[in-house]
Amino acid sequence: MIGFLIINYNDAPTTKKLLDNVKNYDCLSKILVVDNGSSDDSYVELKKYENDKIEVLQRLDGRNFGAGINFGLRHLKKEGILYSFVSNSDVEISSSLDLEKIIAYKEKGKVIGPVIKEHTGYNRGWKVPSNFQLFLLSLPFIYRFFISWNHYSDDFYQGSFQPVEVVSFCFFFVSILELEKVGYLDETVFLYFEENIMAQKLEKKGIYLCNEVQVFHNHSVTINKNLRRAHKYLALSKSRRYFAKVYNHANFLLLLLMWIVEKMTFAALKIVDFICFHF
Repeated sequence: MIGFLIINYNDAPTTKKLLDNVKNYDCLSKILVVDNGSSDDSYVELKKYENDKIEVLQRLDGRNFGAGINFGLRHLKKEGILYSFVSNSDVEISSSLDLEKIIAYKEKGKVIGPVIKEHTGYNRGWKVPSNFQLFLLSLPFIYRFFISWNHYSDDFYQGSFQPVEVVSFCFFFVSILELEKVGYLDETVFLYFEENIMAQKLEKKGIYLCNEVQVFHNHSVTINKNLRRAHKYLALSKSRRYFAKVYNHANFLLLLLMWIVEKMTFAALKIVDFICFHF
């Protein structure tokens, strides 16, 4: 049996669109929507979609993305489902055949991602960043010159199915038992760095890219609806610093430099957000 887990936060219209997209796919045994502590009427609206195949559950203890995924995967496992797709609400899938192609590899990979098509191009996985790269990526404006340093070159991608270090968690397929072995997702971070953390937990093994499948991601549409620029940056920078400390074992000096950059940039962005909101 194959599950399909959708995480919703204050975005029922987008989640409904995805439900309409996949509800008739025969390859899916169950579709589970986790309303992740929404402050609007999302849960009530999504409950209307429930039937024998679709279930909607509500978490009231926060909107942490990783915690929402863990909650949903544990629920699916209790129902005997050992493999599941995990999806943001702002994703579009072309056909059931795309999911079937990924399912065909379920015995070969612990985590499998498709090619993610975004407004800015294609996301086909990346390498776990070093601490030096993490520091460069924390620098405002300058980070744009280094953002591709941990990406694979175009000629790296060969064949229909190949190992990579990290795949995007906006949409992926997972063996629930394999995630259970490593304690599921780390619930400390918020919205960012879940993928890199999972790569380190799995020791960069068993993570694959399915090159023959593309999924469209309307990137950050849900995040942008619910977070201002300053708080979005703060979530990113805190997660980056946590990853560097706990999983990349960064030294004190580097962590201090990252913290200083974080505080200065956050203060500047709060001023920008205030001006944009009030004028």
